[in-house]
Amino acid sequence: VMWIVKRVQYGPDLTPEEREKVKVLVSKFADIFACSLGEVLPVPGTIHRLDIPDGTTFNLRVHQWPLTPLQLQFLHGKVDEMLEAGIIEHMPPEAVKCCA
Repeated sequence: VMWIVKRVQYGPDLTPEEREKVKVLVSKFADIFACSLGEVLPVPGTIHRLDIPDGTTFNLRVHQWPLTPLQLQFLHGKVDEMLEAGIIEHMPPEAVKCCA
C-alpha cells in the first residue's frame, strides 16, 4: 500500500483540502492500483473488437515524425514490458492488414 501511496503524483491545481481528500482516497483504495503491468489481469470472456464499416479505406502510409532516441528507448521499454506481461503479443509484419 505504501509503495502506491508514495508514487501517486498530485497536480498543482488541487486546493490543499482537495489534495488531502485525494490522499485519503488513494490510501484507502491503494489495493486497486497495479504496481506493474504484470499485475493487470485480463477480464475473462472479453473480446476486443473493432467496428469498422465495410468499404472503409485506410491510408497505407504512416505520416509520423521520427522519434527521438529518448522517446524510442521509452517506447521500446514499454513494448517489452507489455510483451513480458502478456498484454500484447508479437505480430509479424506480413500478418498486419493495415496500419494507419
